[in-house]
Amino acid sequence: MASSILTPGEAVARIAYLSSDVVVSVQPALSTDSEFSRFLHQYASNKASSIVCRGIPEVQSVRHNVDPLLSVYQPVRSGKITSVTTASNILLQSIPHLYRLAQYPVVIHVSLHPAGYPDYGDITSIRNCGFSFLQSNSLQEAQDLALTAHALAIRSGKGVIHFFDAANSQNAHPISHESRELVQNVLNIDLARQYQGVKSQETTLYVGEGRSQVREIGLNEAPTANGSLTQPEQTGSGEQ
Repeated sequence: MASSILTPGEAVARIAYLSSDVVVSVQPALSTDSEFSRFLHQYASNKASSIVCRGIPEVQSVRHNVDPLLSVYQPVRSGKITSVTTASNILLQSIPHLYRLAQYPVVIHVSLHPAGYPDYGDITSIRNCGFSFLQSNSLQEAQDLALTAHALAIRSGKGVIHFFDAANSQNAHPISHESRELVQNVLNIDLARQYQGVKSQETTLYVGEGRSQVREIGLNEAPTANGSLTQPEQTGSGEQ
């Protein structure tokens, strides 16, 4: 089991896995890993346990050029806490989906491209889609703000976009995993369980029902997070 985190992609993948029922991994191709997907698939293949999911989180790999955020509707409408890991190049084409998904506690982790010379226009172009935005500028911030993003989404019942430029952490020293106990304390598991018990009957792609559902179960508090996240515990025999 790894004892430290080396890249923002690893830090974010681990937090997304711990904090979700479903992680949609947007990749250049199904056979080509993103900076997140290698870690996500490693956790899943080792049957690493989550904190939010009652079982083993599902990692769904989708290609970046096949309308990837369309894959998010089914799990969120089934009451599953869902997150997305992606590069920034899908954001503009996904604006119609973003307006809709902002009504659910979805977290989208975005690695800005090209790394080192990121196009912030992808972020500014979606600023009015209804999401909250968090930007991390270091390896430690990538881990801490990834967790903050999931806590905010669960407590507010609305979508959060966490974005970063991986090049900012190229020369960073490895960081320690935050403890599972801290992750559990920062995430409001009781609210997550309430959301998991709510299923939407909507089948259209128009903005409407998500926010009314979270009001019914009281997802309207503001989160606080402090401290610095252990690898997901394994229920299988493999190593991460």
